[in-house]
Amino acid sequence: MEQWWWYLWFSIISLFGASLGNWIHRWRNPKCNGKLPPGSMGLPLIGETLSFFVTSNSIDIHPFVAQRMKRYGSLFKTSLAGRPVVVSLDPDFNYFVLQQEDKLVELYYMDSLAKLVHQDDMKNIGGDFHKYFRRVILSHFGHEPLKHKLLSQFEDVINHELQDWSKLPQVDLKHQTASMLFNTASKILMSCVPEENLGHDLSDILQGLMTFPVYFPGTAFYKCLKANISIHGKLHPYFLIQFLSWYMNK
Repeated sequence: MEQWWWYLWFSIISLFGASLGNWIHRWRNPKCNGKLPPGSMGLPLIGETLSFFVTSNSIDIHPFVAQRMKRYGSLFKTSLAGRPVVVSLDPDFNYFVLQQEDKLVELYYMDSLAKLVHQDDMKNIGGDFHKYFRRVILSHFGHEPLKHKLLSQFEDVINHELQDWSKLPQVDLKHQTASMLFNTASKILMSCVPEENLGHDLSDILQGLMTFPVYFPGTAFYKCLKANISIHGKLHPYFLIQFLSWYMNK
C-alpha cells in the first residue's frame, strides 16, 4: 500500500514537472506564422519587465535597449508586462511598418498609452476632424518639413532658450526642455502658444507612459492621466478655433 502511494506521488510530480517544462518551453518559444528575431522572453509571466523599468540617469539609449541591441542586433524579441514584443531600432524597417498600417500591421498601444489616448475611440474616429488632424500633422512634421524648415526653427528656438536659461540661478532641464518642445509644437500647429505653462503636465505624461497602468493616487500613471485631462482642458479651445477656421474656409 505504501509503495502504491509512492508511485502515485511520483506520477503526479512527474506530470507536473513535464507540464511546467512544456509551458516554459512554449513561453520561451512563442508560436509565430513567420520567423521571429533573436532575443529572450525572460522569466515566465513577467518576462523582462523588471529590467525594462529600471531607471537610468543616462541621456543615451536606455541600458535595457542598448544591451540587447549589442547582443542581438537592431531587431530583437522580448516580453514586457506579460506580452510578447518585438523591438525594432532599424529605421528602414520602422518606415516599412509605418507604411503598412491597416495593411500588414495593426496599430496597437501599450496598456498605459491605450488608456491615455482612449484606443477604442482612436480606432473609431473619422470624418472631417480626423482627416484634418492627420493632414495637419503630416504637413508640419513630415519628412520634408522636418528637413527644410523645422531643423532651422528648432535651432533658433534652442539658441533663444539657452540664452534665457543662462540668466536663471538653476534650470530643471527635463521640465524646461519639455516646455520648450511643447510650446514650439503648439506654435507650429496652432500659430500660437497657450498662456498656461504646460511643461509640468507634459513631464508627468511622459513619465507615466512607461509605467504599469495602475490608477491609484500617488502613482506615476495616476499623475499621467490627471495631466492629460489638464492639457485637454487647456488646449481644446485652441484646437476648436483652428478646426472651425479651416472648416469655414475649405
